[in-house]
Amino acid sequence: MISSKLFLSCTLCLAATFTAVAQCEADHVVYASNYSYEPEVLQIGQGESVAFINNQGFHDVNGDINTLTGTSYNNPESFYLSPIVGNASGVCIGVVTFNEVGEYNYDCSIGSHAQLGMVASIQVQANETSGCTYSFACNYNPTAAFDDGSCELTSCALQGDLDGDGAVTTSDLLAFLGVFGQTL
Repeated sequence: MISSKLFLSCTLCLAATFTAVAQCEADHVVYASNYSYEPEVLQIGQGESVAFINNQGFHDVNGDINTLTGTSYNNPESFYLSPIVGNASGVCIGVVTFNEVGEYNYDCSIGSHAQLGMVASIQVQANETSGCTYSFACNYNPTAAFDDGSCELTSCALQGDLDGDGAVTTSDLLAFLGVFGQTL
């Protein structure tokens, strides 16, 4: 029979584990264990977050100084998450949000972990801008990479729409010709 102390201890351990992982919510997850990060290369969008989960051992996440060379990684932004002991249920090391585009290299700076291959990278790609790609529209966006269907053609005066009917037609040409050459 299980004693109430043992039952309470197990329950508290499970609750602490689930709380630690729950506090590690992000757009993407990288797992640390067995002297590796999985995935070893991760591609994400600008402004997305990555949760680092430790499934085994004692690991940190070092995106500042390369443990192998002693020089700066020269990442677009430096980051570091303090070491923590992991377990099979997964323990949250921390969450990092990557706001700058570029490649972020990192390693585990504990002992000889980096030398044993515990190195990885995150490639942050710029988010493509959507918007109206029709140059004749009122809300034309010259930086838009793809059209999102938001083009507005009637909220502004069209060039040449002299009678205000929302279209450039023969009646506009006649109105123009009617005043052509006159001085105001």
